[in-house]
Amino acid sequence: MASIGGLTSATSTSSIRGYGGLASGLDRDTLIEQLTYGTRSKIAKQQQNKQSLQWEQEAIRAITDKIYDFTDKYTSYASPSTNLTGSGLFSRNQITAQGTNSKYISVSGTSSSADMLSVVGIKQLAEDAKIMGSAASTGELTTNAISNDLVTGTYKENLLEGQYLYIKYGNDRYSVKLGSGDGYDYDNLADVLNKSFAEIELNNSTDGKKLSDVLEASTDSDGKLVLTSKDTAGNNVEITGGTGDVLKNLGFLGEGETIESVFGEDGFVLSTGKSQTAAHEASAFESTALTDYLAGKTLTFNYNGVSKTIEIGSGLTTMEALQEDLQKKLDDAFGTGRVNVGLNQTGDSSELVFTTTIPGGGEDRSSMLTITGGSVGLLGKENGLLGINAGATTRINTSDTLAEVWASKNNGASLSGTEELVINGVKIEIAADDTIEDIMEKINSNEAAKVTISYQKNSDRFMITSTEKGASGSIKLEGEIADMLFGADAVGKEVTGQDAIVAVKYAGDPDVTEIRRDSNSFTVDGLNLSLKGTFGYTEAGVVDTTAEAITFDAQVDVENTTNVVKEMIEAFNDILKLVSDEVNQKPDRDYQPLTDEQKEEMSDDQIERWEEKAKEGLLFNDTDVRGLADALRFMIPTNMQSAFAEIGISVSTDYADNGKLVFDETKFKAALESDPEKVKELFTRKASEDENGNRIQAGLMENMSSVMKTYAGTTGATKGILVVRAGSVHAPTSVLQNSLQKQMDEIDDLIESLQDQLQTEQDRYISQFTTLETLIAQMNSQSSYLAQLSGGY
Repeated sequence: MASIGGLTSATSTSSIRGYGGLASGLDRDTLIEQLTYGTRSKIAKQQQNKQSLQWEQEAIRAITDKIYDFTDKYTSYASPSTNLTGSGLFSRNQITAQGTNSKYISVSGTSSSADMLSVVGIKQLAEDAKIMGSAASTGELTTNAISNDLVTGTYKENLLEGQYLYIKYGNDRYSVKLGSGDGYDYDNLADVLNKSFAEIELNNSTDGKKLSDVLEASTDSDGKLVLTSKDTAGNNVEITGGTGDVLKNLGFLGEGETIESVFGEDGFVLSTGKSQTAAHEASAFESTALTDYLAGKTLTFNYNGVSKTIEIGSGLTTMEALQEDLQKKLDDAFGTGRVNVGLNQTGDSSELVFTTTIPGGGEDRSSMLTITGGSVGLLGKENGLLGINAGATTRINTSDTLAEVWASKNNGASLSGTEELVINGVKIEIAADDTIEDIMEKINSNEAAKVTISYQKNSDRFMITSTEKGASGSIKLEGEIADMLFGADAVGKEVTGQDAIVAVKYAGDPDVTEIRRDSNSFTVDGLNLSLKGTFGYTEAGVVDTTAEAITFDAQVDVENTTNVVKEMIEAFNDILKLVSDEVNQKPDRDYQPLTDEQKEEMSDDQIERWEEKAKEGLLFNDTDVRGLADALRFMIPTNMQSAFAEIGISVSTDYADNGKLVFDETKFKAALESDPEKVKELFTRKASEDENGNRIQAGLMENMSSVMKTYAGTTGATKGILVVRAGSVHAPTSVLQNSLQKQMDEIDDLIESLQDQLQTEQDRYISQFTTLETLIAQMNSQSSYLAQLSGGY
């Protein structure tokens, strides 16, 4: 192993170009390594010097980082909950309301007037003008009319809706679901296919290209489906199959035929521009007896947030039987008597009517029932058997149009064109096809109306609230649409808000002052008051002098402030110990930074232990760090130590503690409770002079802030002494512009120069050895020739 204490090779010669020793037998590389030892030793020494400077920089930054964290937490106004340089933690900010009527008010804030103010009465609370409409919906969820006789009654069942068509384009395969619900007219199958193709985005498409861009459906003159490839990229489109009888129902296969028997194993293939016409007419629909169609179909209900799926039974012959089946299963799902299934009979057909009820009898308008899903064919306003969309509910559906809500409340009466909703004299035009959401948006976005509207699902009511606070706000609704949406009781009358009225009294003033505010939360002389009820006034509206007033007690939050001070002193002592340890620890000169060659001969654990020792004592008796240590040691001047001792903060008398602060929690709490102003002064006072010119020393936190800024300040034009020397990540420009970095940069320049010198030396020696090898080779050749001429003699 290389000598740890000495200078060793910094640049290996193992990569020296060329070959040596072939003729001479000399170990050229070792000889050159020995001949260049001086230069390589200089390089190694400079690398060690640089490493020492890096470690020194890290040690100083460890100190400045700790100081930065301290000042950021305890001396910065950006940390109000722990800042000890301001008055916040020493202020009487723990305020409580006192007296038998204190339940009517809550209070917070910081106030020196808490002892001077009392509340003798609260006449009224502030209320914004608001109108709560009557029930917005009928509370019923009603389906389409269905034939009472489920045996003879038929349903035109859609055989294609929700089925899948399997398509291969290029090397990618796609499953195309034939669209469900409103917007898909299965009397126009070409349109359904094209819409379904448009839902599929092609794999690896960078421009959003869809399947509909490469495949198109149409009908020929005979009404048969035609599929045409629109591909322009040289890929084939292949129809490889589908679910159920989808290809048969589309007309591409006949009875008993398979895709393989008609088109081959790969299905039918469409190359660019090619078409495939169905051999048969499509059969999208099939008439099925209602009893057979309904058997096994499912509906998913959500009752007050709980979802259950119901399966319709088989063999149901009448609507009464369907009603009984659903009623039993809903009772099992949500509890007996929670959901009622009724029948609304009209002639030969009936509507199913779902309502929420109270077990034992009575309507339950506080509960909500929603049909969230169901088997294909059951749901859909246009095409579904039940004639309702997924999401249909016993509440008003805000996605329903005004015309639909109008019809539900007016026995199916139609509404078309536009109507006017008048709010506070402002006319808002509403179209019959506007949804309830659209109407609410029109109201909320109309600033002139000065109201906002929301729909309360649980209560099934619209809430209209004035945007102007308190007595400034008013609401007046007018018009037939307002009557329908909000109820007759909400229309035609003006509703106004009211201000809060509070009677207060100031110490020394015999008169009562009434304060009027447009909110129940407001500030009076630094106190944040929140009103919760009324008291202290007679029925005639005058102050009741016999009522007990609410008074306020303001105290310092002793527990919180004590904890912050305790944590601050612990953090300060940590910094003090770190700085003292660094400046007092002597280095072991036997441990220098390792060279690369030395590290190669050591294990990772050995390297780690060695470097731990080598890093010790880097700041021993360092002038800057010693100055910081001395400043921290005497953070509390001798002539102020007795004053701090009275509030529980003293300096350790053990010399080895180097000025450590000792904290007495009990003493500090007692001082804070009895005289918070004195404690605040000792912490926050700035240095000044009294009227006689005598110097008044700064408080503890001011002293700390000043010392720490001097040595570790990261803001302003002038940075701290240690930051200028070693840089800090908290002062970004200093990271590359500091004294130690400048020294390391200079060493880098020197190392680069020495490496150039080493290369020159190696090249010279290589040239000399090469010449030597050439001469020896020539001599050996001549010797062999002469030996041959002499015949071996």
